[in-house]
Amino acid sequence: MMIDTSDENRIIQRRNSSPSEKHIKDNENLVTLTSIATPTAYDWESDKRRSKPFDDGTMSFFWRAHTITCLVIAMSYLFYIALVEQPSEDSSYNTKRGLLACAGFLLVFGMTQTPDGVFVRPHPALWRFVLCFSLLYEIVLIYILFQTVDDARQLLKTIDPSLGVPLPDKDYGGTCRIYDWDNPEDPFYAFKVGDMQQRWD
Repeated sequence: MMIDTSDENRIIQRRNSSPSEKHIKDNENLVTLTSIATPTAYDWESDKRRSKPFDDGTMSFFWRAHTITCLVIAMSYLFYIALVEQPSEDSSYNTKRGLLACAGFLLVFGMTQTPDGVFVRPHPALWRFVLCFSLLYEIVLIYILFQTVDDARQLLKTIDPSLGVPLPDKDYGGTCRIYDWDNPEDPFYAFKVGDMQQRWD
């Protein structure tokens, strides 16, 4: 059996130009592509080319974290306090102010660094602030947990001066009446008035 030379040349050309090895000259560099991707059931490449990023309003200036801006503002405030402002001699005032500055710095850091949650509206920074504020509240509760009862009461008295006053003693066993008609401050007053009104309706 004789093979035609033209058929033989075509077979050799096909072997040399097979898709598994192609030589491409790009910027005077020889790049060898050893394997060309075989097509799959879905053409992902054309899907990537067709899809464009969709801006739902969260890519604007006001929806970004502004980490550097918040850092510069916070550090400027701290530099102002440390270098420009005159220090106070009142230790109680300095303690309160220092704790507030620590809490504020934690909230600013948390607003810019914590990840976004599931809530987006009105702004993700608001929900990050709520998360960091609840974390700060939990830290204060843990601190109070390790104090004695008297120290915890004194600490709460610094927040609200009306606290820490002894409660007036009440004589609960002097009379067996559930409701005192002469005392409108009695807790049952509104209940009895509502009960009578309902009976007459």
